[in-house]
Amino acid sequence: MATTRGTAATKTATKTAKNTRPKAAAPAPKGAPTLADLRRIARAIVTATSLSDDKRMLSLYADAVESEEAGQQPTYGIEAIKQKNEQWAKMVSDARWHARNLWADGQTVIIEWEAQLTLRPGGRKVLFRELAVHEVRGGKIARERFYYDPSILGG
Repeated sequence: MATTRGTAATKTATKTAKNTRPKAAAPAPKGAPTLADLRRIARAIVTATSLSDDKRMLSLYADAVESEEAGQQPTYGIEAIKQKNEQWAKMVSDARWHARNLWADGQTVIIEWEAQLTLRPGGRKVLFRELAVHEVRGGKIARERFYYDPSILGG
């Protein structure tokens, strides 16, 4: 088998690879949150959820928030969030949330949740796993999406 060690083509490719530098990241969009802002919001989401503090959680949303649950159409606005909270309270009598992982970058916070839920009626206990994606604009949650198996909450 012939080898091309030391050929001009190999030397040129090696030289080019050594001189290639990664491009700088694109600048953040105007009004994008800083990483410190995202981390603050992420901590607030975890705290509010862990304490089941709806009032604290509602304060994190933009007025025109878009929220989408797994397998459902998006809803819009704070009133829609309040209605979702009421529906949740009718379905779940107790929830113990644990944030397993959290990522914050760009304009997005992603939280991997595990929860021990007690469902109504009957008190059936289930392990609920969810990924929550929160997009932040102007210091508030402007859009969120939740990914989970909805059958866990059903009969």
